Amino acid sequence: MFTPEQVKPFITHADPLVSNAAIRFLAETYKYPQDISALVLEKLVAAPRKEDVYLHRAAAFPQTKITVQAMLHLLKANLVTGNARIFLSRMLLGSSPELLKPHLAAIRELDEDWQGEAAERVRVSELTDEWVRRLFNEETQKNSGLDYGEIDYDTLDLLLGEMIEREMLQPRETMDELQEQYTKDPASVRTVYLMQAAGKLKIAYALPLFYDALKSDNDLVAEQAADALVRVGSEEVVEKLVQMYAEEKDGFLLLGIVDILSRILLPSAEEALIALLEKEDHFTRIAKLADGLCRLGSEQALPVVQELVKIGYDKDYVELKESVYACCVMMGRLLPELDEWRREIAAEDEERAKKLQR
Repeated sequence: MFTPEQVKPFITHADPLVSNAAIRFLAETYKYPQDISALVLEKLVAAPRKEDVYLHRAAAFPQTKITVQAMLHLLKANLVTGNARIFLSRMLLGSSPELLKPHLAAIRELDEDWQGEAAERVRVSELTDEWVRRLFNEETQKNSGLDYGEIDYDTLDLLLGEMIEREMLQPRETMDELQEQYTKDPASVRTVYLMQAAGKLKIAYALPLFYDALKSDNDLVAEQAADALVRVGSEEVVEKLVQMYAEEKDGFLLLGIVDILSRILLPSAEEALIALLEKEDHFTRIAKLADGLCRLGSEQALPVVQELVKIGYDKDYVELKESVYACCVMMGRLLPELDEWRREIAAEDEERAKKLQR
């Protein structure tokens, strides 16, 4: 089973399939080594095709003075364009206010909208606790009842992040309000952000609510519950998810449970996925379980996954060949099939690109 320190060096791997798998692993498990952004930028500079680097997964990675300066240089020199430039700007603007404040003028030269966002981060960081709380209350009220596409997530994320950074949210008070809001309106903006806060605070006594919210028909609510369960990531969570997998019938929920288990870095999560794979007979869920084991770096499950690649699996749902290839490289397992798999993956990617151009 992979550890963050084992995966981290592969961020700069020459093969984008491997480097992106490493970025995804660290992003989805919420494991952020302090030098992670420096490695992502090193990979970005070396990459022949900047758009191939998974910068969209790196927005939450922690920044330093050096990485902020490096991003500004890349943006000023126009070394990154298109979507890669947009995602790099999200990394930059996700930096702490202390790091952004000295560079507001330089950010303005790049883009006035970016400067406005950075200046707002700095402004909020200088407000009193009372004002930050008041603004958060106002924003949740203002966004209440809006369609999800109309919600001002950036402002809400900023304010919630500031409250958590300042330790303004006490676990018991947060849980009490979350329970009240969830009972009254489980899909409200206030509920969703309180759930996000409870997950980031790793409030263990919120677990029953998270399990219930995971079954929600509302995608945003279910997504927040899943993220919260990954963040708590305890033995209790693994045990309950295995129980839910045995009891639930909804196919999408079962796939979601597998995804959560695939992001929890506990031996019990790996063991659970292996046990579920041994019993599963559904074509798509077999592929999902195998993919999850590859993402976790399960050496024990590797022979089973190799066999699935040979005999066939649900390629319309997941490209298992890519997962097992990246897993083997990071694991140091030089299987005879690796070169053949990589050629096949490249050929399939080329074919998909041609179809998109038609």
